[in-house]
Amino acid sequence: MTWNELEAVFAGADRRAVAEVAWRAAKRLAPVVARAADVYGPDAVEWLNAVAASLAATERFVRGQPVSRFTLDLAADIARSAATAGANAARMLGPSKAGEDAELAFAAAAFAADVCRAPNAPRAAVFAVQGVRAADAAGLIPRALLDTDVAHLTDRGFGPLWPDGEPDWSADGWRRLESAHLPALLGGG
Repeated sequence: MTWNELEAVFAGADRRAVAEVAWRAAKRLAPVVARAADVYGPDAVEWLNAVAASLAATERFVRGQPVSRFTLDLAADIARSAATAGANAARMLGPSKAGEDAELAFAAAAFAADVCRAPNAPRAAVFAVQGVRAADAAGLIPRALLDTDVAHLTDRGFGPLWPDGEPDWSADGWRRLESAHLPALLGGG
C-alpha cells in the first residue's frame, strides 16, 4: 500500500482507530530517543520523558478517556519542544544518527497528538500518515507491524506493540527513562 492509499484508508476510518495506529507507531519508536544521550548527554533522556508524556496524552484519547483539547495541544507542542532541544544540541555538538532517529521519534509523537486534535477526518489522516512515515523512516520497526495495525483498523484488535518481543534497543530506552526518575509531565504516569 502506498502512503497516498494509506491516507485514503485513514480518512475513511474511525478517528480513534487512526489515532491508535499513529500512537502505536510513535510508541514503538519513542525509546530510540534515549540513544541520543550517548552523543548529546543526559538531557536526551529528558527529551524521551517529554515524548512519553505526549504519548500518554494521546493514549488517553485513543482509549476514550477524558482529555481536553488543550492537553492535546500541549502534547503536540511538548514533542515539538523536545525536537527543538535536540536540534539545538545537534547544532552545538554536531549531527548524529542517534539525533536523526530522535528527530523521527519527536515527529511521530507530535503527529500522533495532531491526529487527536485535527478538525476533521482528512486532516487527521494526513497527520497519521506523516507520523507513521516518520516512525517507518528510522528503519527500526518492521513494516509488517504497520501492516498488521492497518489490517485491524475496523476491529481494533491491535494486539501487543511487539508481538515477537520488544527489541533490546527499545527496552533499553525505557529502562534509561525509568532509572532517571524524572517528574511526570502532563499528568503522565
